[in-house]
Amino acid sequence: MSLRKLPLLATIVLVALWAIAFTATHWPLRQEPNEILFPHADKIAHMTIYAVLAFVTLLALRAWNYRWTPLLAVLVGLAMVALGMFDELTQMLVAGRTPDPADLLADTIGAALGIGAYAVARAWYARQNYSPSEPR
Repeated sequence: MSLRKLPLLATIVLVALWAIAFTATHWPLRQEPNEILFPHADKIAHMTIYAVLAFVTLLALRAWNYRWTPLLAVLVGLAMVALGMFDELTQMLVAGRTPDPADLLADTIGAALGIGAYAVARAWYARQNYSPSEPR
């Protein structure tokens, strides 16, 4: 695959993941959310979804040649919180779904975990590819 196509592919993957996440959080429920698997399973699902979304967002931005900075991390975090707010507010329009501030908190924690995981992976990758003869 040509490297020129990488940003487009990364964007398609990001949009597809968001569409899957949006569909999953807007599917009408017929039973109580806490009765699905175990208590608070939905909070773990929200954290996981937003961790993956934040991580993949940073990967996509890197593919578009955005440089990693603390500001970029903050902006991605704020974008994930805004997405979580949109997600929770639009659930009012779905049968069996209600907005839940605890879900938004889980989204925020998940986004922070995803951003943190990206920072750790980035540092690990840089360390693995660092040659002592090259200037940092």
